[in-house]
Amino acid sequence: MQLTSSKDSVLYLAHYYGDKQYIDDTAHIAKDGIYLFEGKKILPDGMYIIAGQKKNKYFDFFITSEQHFDFQCDASNITGSMRIKDSQENKLFFTYIAYLAQMQKTVQPLQTKLKEYAASPDSLAEVRKQIEDINKEVTTYIATLIREHPGYLSATFINANNEPDIKPFLINTEGKVDSSRLLGTYRQHFFDNIDFTDPRLIYTPVFTEKINLFLDKLVLQHPDSINKACDLIIQKGSAIKDVYKYLVWYLALRYEASEIMGFDAVFVYIVEKYYESGSAEWLYPTVKDNILKRSNTLKPLLIGKPAPNMILMDTTNQPVALSAVKARYTLIFFWESTCGHCKTEVPKAIKLYQDMKDKYDLRVFAVSSDTSVTAWKKYLRTNNPGWINVNGNLSFTPNFHDLYDAHSTPIMYLLDENKIIIAKRILSDQIGDFIKLCEKRKADSTKGKGG
Repeated sequence: MQLTSSKDSVLYLAHYYGDKQYIDDTAHIAKDGIYLFEGKKILPDGMYIIAGQKKNKYFDFFITSEQHFDFQCDASNITGSMRIKDSQENKLFFTYIAYLAQMQKTVQPLQTKLKEYAASPDSLAEVRKQIEDINKEVTTYIATLIREHPGYLSATFINANNEPDIKPFLINTEGKVDSSRLLGTYRQHFFDNIDFTDPRLIYTPVFTEKINLFLDKLVLQHPDSINKACDLIIQKGSAIKDVYKYLVWYLALRYEASEIMGFDAVFVYIVEKYYESGSAEWLYPTVKDNILKRSNTLKPLLIGKPAPNMILMDTTNQPVALSAVKARYTLIFFWESTCGHCKTEVPKAIKLYQDMKDKYDLRVFAVSSDTSVTAWKKYLRTNNPGWINVNGNLSFTPNFHDLYDAHSTPIMYLLDENKIIIAKRILSDQIGDFIKLCEKRKADSTKGKGG
């Protein structure tokens, strides 16, 4: 390829896989801005990236069955200067990009006039009609492109980026649009333009972007609702093995790594339904075992589960059982005296405890991971938190690191009066707000019953 006006002496070829990008090759500049990417291995069909040395993306393009082709363009005006040889796939794609750019230039001054003609209804109506006509032209252009190029990945990608046309599904018996059904209909037809039978879409950003948008914006953010949505998505891809494999893998990973409290329940659900069932036969046994082990670790720690009991030694070498702590709220606090984050968190936790211990009957079961009992006791004498102090290394029960998935510090679990986990992996500032919210819900519930 020839890329003029570029200051990069090296270009990178990368591909998309879901929401990630991976480098495939590098090319050094030769005479007249020529860069050559070459190799003996056939590259998978998908969308690829040409990027510079500073991770500056020049453009996206497609690689399909046409593996030998050429680009010529100027870095200062890629769309306007792009010339393509031996790739109908990319000629179609860049013609589409150039067309959209031109239509955007056409509509931009009209959008400006909308503000200028705000006080002139007749002129405003005329401008709006012009914009509507342009939008109709664009819609027709895209529909024609997709219809006339079956099998083209670029056309499939363009279609996947289109919003679903839900208007026909909103017409009531009187021939009018029923706006009350808008959200439900949009949700029902959200994936109409996504071809779940085309595994090539996995190697473009749109496939995973659409899934994320659906899960984040159109699904009630509760594990039960998300579980149903994941089932729906996986079912759509179940006919094609590569699509099915990707969806099961991606959705499990998405929720195992989620920072939203309680969403690890979705990970456990997916693992139990799609991995433990034996349908994930493509996985290496060691990989599958690790996934199952992770799920088995998290399952007893889900929101709503009874907290596993711990019996640990206190500073006087007496055993203290978590189950024996009687309180409306019990906070399990895993910490270590030498941990930098803990040194910031402990004073906050002490203040939380002092402010809430009497008003909300809060108790703290503080589990230290200090291996030095001397250092642990010295820290407690200096800071005097006043709560229950036990050492995790002096245990009558299984290793707390594995029992509570506490392999770092600080970590907190909040339990109710029945030792049920109601919050986890949030720290003091949020714990205080969460307790107040729980109390408000209890009060509202009591008022409701009284009414």
